[in-house]
Amino acid sequence: MNLNAKRLLEINTVLLLTFICVFSLLLPAYAENETEAQVNNGTLTLSMDEVVRLTIRNNSNVATKYLQRVTEKFDLEKAEAKFEPVINIDGSFNAEAFQRNMRISDNGTQTPASKWDAGAKASITQKIPTGGTLSFVWDNNYSENSDGTLSYDGDSAVSRSKTYTREASSKWRIELTQPLLKGAGIDYNMASIRLARITDKRNILSLRDNLSQLINSGLNYYFTFKQAKENLEIQQQALERSERLLEVNQFKQSMGRMSASDVVQAEADVASGRLSLEEARNSLDKARRDLLNHLEMDPNLEIEPIDDEIRDVEPDYEQCMQVALKNNQTYMDKVFAVTESNINAMMAENEREWQLDLKGGYEETQTQKNSYSASTSDDELSAGVELSAPINLWGDDQLERKKKLLTAEVNKRKAKLELKRAKTNLQTEVANAVRDVRMRWKMIRLAQKNTELKALQLENENTKLMVGRTTNFEVVSYQNQLVQAQLAETSKQISYVQALLILDQLLGTTMETWHVEFKHNDKQLEEDLNNKIRPLVWTWW
Repeated sequence: MNLNAKRLLEINTVLLLTFICVFSLLLPAYAENETEAQVNNGTLTLSMDEVVRLTIRNNSNVATKYLQRVTEKFDLEKAEAKFEPVINIDGSFNAEAFQRNMRISDNGTQTPASKWDAGAKASITQKIPTGGTLSFVWDNNYSENSDGTLSYDGDSAVSRSKTYTREASSKWRIELTQPLLKGAGIDYNMASIRLARITDKRNILSLRDNLSQLINSGLNYYFTFKQAKENLEIQQQALERSERLLEVNQFKQSMGRMSASDVVQAEADVASGRLSLEEARNSLDKARRDLLNHLEMDPNLEIEPIDDEIRDVEPDYEQCMQVALKNNQTYMDKVFAVTESNINAMMAENEREWQLDLKGGYEETQTQKNSYSASTSDDELSAGVELSAPINLWGDDQLERKKKLLTAEVNKRKAKLELKRAKTNLQTEVANAVRDVRMRWKMIRLAQKNTELKALQLENENTKLMVGRTTNFEVVSYQNQLVQAQLAETSKQISYVQALLILDQLLGTTMETWHVEFKHNDKQLEEDLNNKIRPLVWTWW
C-alpha cells in the first residue's frame, strides 16, 4: 500500500460531523439516516443521531425537566382560571344527647334531652374582567331541641314539663361590587394572566434550551470519544513506525553500519511511544465511560462510532440574526422583561388611586319556628358606593407609595436598556460564531495539508536514512512532527463541529437540526400524575 492510500485511510477515520440549521436558507441539510443504536456482543454502535435520541430517551435530567414542567403548566392554568366561577358547598352537622337530673325540695326527675342542628351553604363567586365581583350565597340552617324542666308553683306544687323547639331558616343573597378607580379596568385585571403567560413562555424557552444543552453535551462527549479513539490509532501507528525504525537500526548495527549510541535514540522513541499509547488508552476508556454515563447505559459496553461525511457550512450572518432574534433564550428573556415592566408600571399607577366601589345587592330570608307557627319572610334591596380615600401627606406611607411608582418607572427604563444591550451582545455573538465556523473550516483544510506534507517529509527522510544521508535523530524528529500534525488535524475537526454546535445553540435551533420533536409538556406524564392525585382532590376523609 503506497503512502497516498495509507493517508486516505487515516483521513477516513477522522471525526466527522454533519450540521444543519432548521432554516434551509442557512445551512445545507444533513443526511437523515435515522439508524437505531444496536448492541452486538457487548459493543454499542453509535451515530450522532443515536447519541441525540438516546440522550432524550435515557438521560434522567430530561424526565426531571418535564416533571417540573407539569407544575409550571398548572401555574398557568390556575392563573387563567381567574375569571372562572368559584363554587363552594359547606355542610355542617352537630348532634348531642344527654341525661339531666333536676330536683326541687324532695321532688326530682331524670329527663333525657337532646339537640341537633344542621346547615348547608352554597356560594358562587364570579370575577369579571372589568374588576367587578358577582357573588351568590344560599345559606340553609335547621335545628331541634328537646328538654325537660321542673318548676315550683306554690306551697307544695311542683310541675314537670317537656319542651320542644324547632327552627328552620333559608337565606340567599346576590351581590355585585364594581370598582370605579383602584382595581378597575380590563387591562389591570387581565395583567396577572398576561404575566402568567409570559412566565410560561419563558419556562418553555428554558425547557427547550436545557434540552438543547443536554443534546450538545451528549454530542461533545461523543466527539471527545471519537477524538480519543483517533488519538489511540495515531499513537498505535506512530509506535509501529518507531518499532520498524528500531528494527532497521538494529539490523544496520548488526551489519556495522550504525553505532550503538545512534540506536539508543530509536529505543527511546519506542519507549516514549508505548507511554503515549497507554495514556491514549486511558483517555479512550475515560471518554467511553463519560459518554455511557451521559446516556445512562451499561458502563461496560464497548462503543463503535459510525463515521459521517463532513461538509463545508457557510452560514449567512443576516439570516442567522433573523433566526436568533426569534429563538435565542437570553434575548427573548429581555423582550419578555420589557413587557413585564410595562404591565407592572400600569398596575402600580392603578393601585395609587382611591378605592371607589359601586355596590348593589338583593337578599331574601325565610324563617319558620315550630310546626304551628307561621313562616316569616324578609327581603332587602341595597345599592350604594363605598369610598376609601387615604391621603398620605408625609411619613412611611407616603414614601412607600412613592417608592412603588419610582421602582416601576426605573424598571421600565432599565428593561429597555437591557434589551438594547442584549441585542448588541447577540449581534456580536452571532457574528463571532459565524466567523468562527468559516475560519475553522479553513483551518481543517490547512491542517490536512500540513499532515500530508509532514507524511511526505517523513517518507523522504526514511529514504535518506536508508542511503546514509541523514541521522536517526532527524527521522525520529519527523515522526514526532507527523504525530503532532495528525493530532492537530483531529483537534481542528473537533473545533469545527463544536463551532457548529455553538452557532446552533445561539440560533435556538438545536432541536430542529437533529429532528427532535420539542414537546412543551409530556401529556402522558401529566395524565399519570393527575390520575394519582385525583382521589385525594375529590375526597375529604
